[in-house]
Amino acid sequence: MQYVAKTSLDPFFTPRRIALVGASEQGMYPAGILRNLLNYGFDGQLYPVNPRRDTVFGLPAYPDVTQTPQPPDLAVLTVPRRAVLPVLRQCVQAGVRAASVITAGFAEADEEGRRLQVELAAFLHDKPLRVLGPNCAGNANIPGRVIAARLPAPPLPGPVSFVSQSGDLMMALYGLFHDRRLGLDRLLSLGNQVDVSLADSLSYLACAPETTAIGAFVEGLDDGAAFVAALRALLRAGKPLALVKSGRTAAGQQAAATHTAALTGSNRVFEAVCRQFGVALVDDVGDMVDTLQLFAAFGPHLRGAQRLAIVTQSGGLGSLSADLAHTAGLDLPAYGETVQARLRQLPFLMTFGDLGNPADVRGEPVIAQNTIATLAPFMDDPHTGAVLLLLAKSAVSEQAAETAQAIVTVARQFEKPLVVVWTGQRQPVGEIRWRPAATILDEAGVPLFDQPSNCIGALSRAVAYWRFREAWLADDEGDHA
Repeated sequence: MQYVAKTSLDPFFTPRRIALVGASEQGMYPAGILRNLLNYGFDGQLYPVNPRRDTVFGLPAYPDVTQTPQPPDLAVLTVPRRAVLPVLRQCVQAGVRAASVITAGFAEADEEGRRLQVELAAFLHDKPLRVLGPNCAGNANIPGRVIAARLPAPPLPGPVSFVSQSGDLMMALYGLFHDRRLGLDRLLSLGNQVDVSLADSLSYLACAPETTAIGAFVEGLDDGAAFVAALRALLRAGKPLALVKSGRTAAGQQAAATHTAALTGSNRVFEAVCRQFGVALVDDVGDMVDTLQLFAAFGPHLRGAQRLAIVTQSGGLGSLSADLAHTAGLDLPAYGETVQARLRQLPFLMTFGDLGNPADVRGEPVIAQNTIATLAPFMDDPHTGAVLLLLAKSAVSEQAAETAQAIVTVARQFEKPLVVVWTGQRQPVGEIRWRPAATILDEAGVPLFDQPSNCIGALSRAVAYWRFREAWLADDEGDHA
């Protein structure tokens, strides 16, 4: 059964008119969200709503949402908690289709807040208005420049969407995604989920054409059937989900309840459901970002990455990576005579016989432009599905920048996934006249890690998803044959 939300979430992401209720030129959210919409190029109409102001940031202000020149598609509420329900009544009266309630102080706060949230839920039960929150940090359509949230860096469009029950974490992770140059499509902060739920969000993203991979931070859910249906829709659409769940212990459950009023159930059941639909469950947000980086960079090409070629400049890093790959269930096949013959022709490669896997190519083979000729035989080998390059040296020298540019050249010549672990100095001492190697690789979309464990963990999760989906689709088609 396909899960279908009661109405679409499109008005949150493709509005032409946005009302900012409680807008001000001061305050983290009352000013911050409107400032982001202005600064980041929203090309629709903005209606600040504040009965005590004539203008906000030079825009005409309106006394309430029913008095804007045209009905808003989306209303963003930053008003006191007791004003939220009256404003939502006005939204329904005005024909607003979506509202994002930033206001906190509901079920996560106290008895009065719990009472107010029950009233909100009862009011929204039969209304066409969709509500995000309360106690959320907003939402964003990054390519569409609909930044109805406070983001710490300019929009960087890309294929990853992120759903979070924690608003602060959504904003912080946006900054981390930006540092990695990992572009985003949709962002949703769910908050207390009085209406729009995790399942709603995932079902919507399963149909979002520009989203190819999804990250989620989850503290709890209360509609298991809808969640299962959403996971099935994602799996069928080929959109991998990397998920972090807190509240797996008694202490974590208590913290989740006081933070977003999340309902928590059996963690064992939750994990079993996720495994049933190929979700990449991870223990922390760093693992999630690592995994999403691979999903975004390579997509279905990761199916063959089970057979991994490791090329290393450091014997120690190579042996460590081989151990990690073996433990993670990845294969390190031997290189055939064709690869060996091509490598023997390289004048700068010092070998004393055939190279194994990992292939130790220390020294000149992975310096500057030599790197292109060294990597090409491995990238061209039909018997492996991905190449992992290990470097143990400074990443801030001018020579390192030349090596990074050579890696980018190789990555663009082949469809085979190329991943880099670069262990060494990242921060220059003093000013440099060239772009650092890490910046070159990040901007080119070549996944970069600073240690083998992070890389191989993410790679094994990405491989597992695509192999799982292939088997799942075969079984599913068999069931319907």
